[in-house]
Formats: sequence, C-alpha cells, structure tokens
Amino acid sequence: MVEVTDIIQKTEDTLQSLWNQFEIFCPKCLHFKMGQCIASLLQHEYLLNSDCEVINSVFLLCQLAQPQELNPFNKVIFNYANRKPVDSKITAAIYLINLLPFSQSTLSSTTAQIQKDVKLIGAPLKNFPYSPKPDCSLPIVLDDPENDSKEEKHYKEVLSQLFDSNISESVFLPPLVRPPPPLYSDPDDLVWMCPNDNEYPFAWEPNISADKDKPEDAKKLFILAQRQALETQQYDRLKQELYKDDCLQTLPVTPSTLPKLVDKNPLLAVDILLLLAQTQQFADYLAVLLNMDLSLHSMEVVNKITANLELPPQFIHYYIRSCITNCTEIPDKNTQHRFVRLVCVFLTALIRNRLVNVQDILIEIQAFCIDHSRIREATGLFRLLKSLDTKDMS
Repeated sequence: MVEVTDIIQKTEDTLQSLWNQFEIFCPKCLHFKMGQCIASLLQHEYLLNSDCEVINSVFLLCQLAQPQELNPFNKVIFNYANRKPVDSKITAAIYLINLLPFSQSTLSSTTAQIQKDVKLIGAPLKNFPYSPKPDCSLPIVLDDPENDSKEEKHYKEVLSQLFDSNISESVFLPPLVRPPPPLYSDPDDLVWMCPNDNEYPFAWEPNISADKDKPEDAKKLFILAQRQALETQQYDRLKQELYKDDCLQTLPVTPSTLPKLVDKNPLLAVDILLLLAQTQQFADYLAVLLNMDLSLHSMEVVNKITANLELPPQFIHYYIRSCITNCTEIPDKNTQHRFVRLVCVFLTALIRNRLVNVQDILIEIQAFCIDHSRIREATGLFRLLKSLDTKDMS
C-alpha cells in the first residue's frame, strides 16, 4: 500500500489527520499487517530518512491498539527508543512516547511542530508499559552485506515489497534435524517369528462357520419389526426364535408395541398374540386392539386370532361395533366406501366361519348394511344375514 508510505512521509498534517487518512487507506482487518510493515521500518534505521518519518511511524504503531498495555508492537517501540547511540531520530521517538496517552492538543499538532519541540526539550524515556524479555527472533528484512548502496530506488523497492506483498506473513523455519534411532539388536529376541525347531499341526474347528442362536439377534429383529416390514427370511428367523422356551421374556414385548407390529408386520403380531393367549396380560393386548384405528391389518389380526383362539364374545361384539362406528365417522366418501367394503368382507368371513354369534348384534349389522346399500359388499352381507335368519326360522 503505497498510500501508507505517503502518510509516513507527510510533515504538515496533524497527527489526527494522519490517523484518519491511515484508516481510510487501511481497513481494520489489515491493521496488524500494516503494523508489522511499519515495525520493520523502525527496526532498520536506513528505511526512515527523517525525524518526521520516525514520529509518524511511532505514532501509527501506538494508535493501532488501545489501551497501550495491550499493543502487540510495544516491544518494537521500546527497543527503538533504547537504541545506542542516541541520535535525533531516537530522541524524537522518545519525546513522542513520553506524550502517551495522546491528548487532544497533541493530536492537533503537526509532525513538524513536534519535531521543533523535540529540539527544544528532549527527555529520557519515562514509564512505558513494556518490560523487556529475552528474544531470539529474526527480523523479516535483513541487511545485504555485499550491497552498501543507500540509493532511493533501493529504498523504494524495499518499501514496495513490505507494503504491497505478503512478506510480513512469511515464516522462516529452520530445518529440524531428527535422525532416526538405531534398531535394537538382540540375538535372543523375537524367536517366535521364526519357529524353525517345532512343528505345529493344524486343528480344524467344525463349528467355526455354524450359525449360533443369539438372543440379541431376535431382539434386534423385534425392534426392526416395529419400524418396517420384515423380509421373509427375517420373519421366519424371528418366528423360529419366538417358539423357543422363554424367548418372550427376553424381548421388549409390551401392549404399547402392539400397534406398531400390527401396522408393519400383522403376521408377527398374530404369532405374538397367540403365544400370549394364556398369560394374564392378554386382556391388555385385546384392549389395545379395541382402541386402535380401523385398518386392513387390524381386522386381519382380529380375524386370525378369532379363528385360532376362543375369544370372549364381548370382545368380538365390541370390536364389530367399533368398526361400524369408525366407518360412520369417516368424512371422506371414497375412504368411507373403501373401509365399508373391508368391514363387510371381514364380517362375512366371521359369519361364514361361525366365529361370531350374529343374533347378538344382528340389528346393528343390518342397519349398517342398509345405510350403505349402494355398496355391493354391503348388499351381499345383508343377503347373507337374511339367509341365516330364514334357516333359523325354518
């Protein structure tokens, strides 16, 4: 940034004006990088040609971070002010540092005015917020011992490289020489790697590839069955595990898991209900079936367990009434007609297989068929009821 070098070389502008120009040309995200470049100028006295340039450089470094105790360039400022021998440039820097913190009158002064005050007063460095520490760092600009030229073109070339490139961000790292340690050598070590003296016969394990029954496999399949439909092979494996002794005790089977099983794997739900039929918790599972939403899978499960178990008549009657009520409350006509067909097919199967005593709920089923007489399955169910009624009369 050539503009920054121009600011450093100005003598007739006030310090406040210099700082305002610096902030315009250099955004805050570049303050640290520009500070490194200005610090390099102070580390090499031949890069600053006048006392005014030293004053401007020290002022900008002091302004880059407030409060002064946290300024990362305090070390550069302190080292410059303690250089030997003391010349006019160092005296100017000491004078400006002693003015910290800068007052409004100081900021309103020009660089040339401060230079005149330095010649009149001059003072040693006072309390500066930095304590020197041992340092072994190298500056980013090194003097060329073969070139003693102080020509202006070389001066401008160094400034251009400092401010217009990323040289301030470069890092010099010496090569780290770390020879590998020698290998440990022992004639008695690692004999087991070369078993030349002994012969070891091979032994075959016949059960190494055999499938072993693991309870955790059945548990994983049961948890998976609550999330998705099992494949045929998975269902057969889990069904085989279910009929083993005490398998249900190892599985997380609860009434709350039944709706998920009915929805995803109705056949597996039937198998579990058949196994639980002789337990005290079976009534809880039947209550869950009564409170489930109407679906093809739920009716399929009830149909199968009714065909294989002698269920309480009250359960079958309540379930049929629940199906009829759910069909009546469906607002969408297409969905209602579809479920009416399913319920009629379900009731027809129960009646033909003599799994329900029709006489107990005959009036409700007939009313249901009359309400949906436009549906073919409802008409067929009504005729079936009439035929049964005729046979009973005869």
